[in-house]
Amino acid sequence: MAKLGRPKIENARSVNLSWRVTEEEYQKIKRFSSDHNMTISQVIQKGVELLYQQKS
Repeated sequence: MAKLGRPKIENARSVNLSWRVTEEEYQKIKRFSSDHNMTISQVIQKGVELLYQQKS
């Protein structure tokens, strides 16, 4: 019988992060994500990538 479910991926996202932000910070992130057709997670990930690029 064939396996059911989604196939395993090589670099699975298994870690959850949580932090508190001000209402103003949240609205900025939400507005940016909406304006650029991105999810909030994608905005945060892109921000981290940009910070690492600046350090190099």
